Amino acid sequence: MFWRVMYEIFIIMLVITYAILLFADFSNHPLLTDELMDKVDTGLIILLIVEYLFRLWRAKDKRKFVFANWFDLIAMIPLDSYLYLARIMRVLRLVRIVRASPFLLGIIRSGPMRQVFGVVTIIMLWSSTAIYLLEYGVNENIKSFPDALWWSIVTTTTVGYGDISPVTAGGRIMATILMITGIGMLGALTANFATHWTETHESKSQEKDRLTEEIKKQAIANIQQIENLTEREYETLKESMDLLYRRTRKKGEE
Repeated sequence: MFWRVMYEIFIIMLVITYAILLFADFSNHPLLTDELMDKVDTGLIILLIVEYLFRLWRAKDKRKFVFANWFDLIAMIPLDSYLYLARIMRVLRLVRIVRASPFLLGIIRSGPMRQVFGVVTIIMLWSSTAIYLLEYGVNENIKSFPDALWWSIVTTTTVGYGDISPVTAGGRIMATILMITGIGMLGALTANFATHWTETHESKSQEKDRLTEEIKKQAIANIQQIENLTEREYETLKESMDLLYRRTRKKGEE
């Protein structure tokens, strides 16, 4: 359980970091360069290859696995030297690492989470558009729509950096609305995240427990009629007992 959670956290941080690098401006930055991005891509390809080979090794039907995961193979193609394909391949790799996280994939597929994200997105876009129309040309700190969007995020979270503040009456009314609704809106988003996280990991644990119980019941039934077991059934019983032992030991360690 511990290592699964650590893996999820690592994948989430990797997704966020890679997404930031994808949209970063490398033109006038001393550290963020094309050479650095090439190294990041190389490291990510190696990570994807190792993860793919590990899943392939564990797959029972390897032929079916390869056909079912053809997208993973495309995402690992190192074509970044061709500039017109670099961005496409990087986006594909971003999608691939999102798919590696059951938690993130569950968010995308979850109806309630999509609804919460939809409401948050609508409010952010509405407030950003309104403040841009009200403050542009009047407020020297709002020179573009991204500035307005940044203001909306800061105001909604009630952080209040103070780098941008409205100067018009309409802008201040918008700020008041966002400050009043911001705490509740982000509270709902955080609560849904926490609920989804808990349900994702609890469902895995419950499914694993149910499978363990089924194996245990089958093993007990075979032990009760051990004198009638064939050689093959007896070997299966031994494998089931070994599996039960390893599962219970692993659960105890978690």
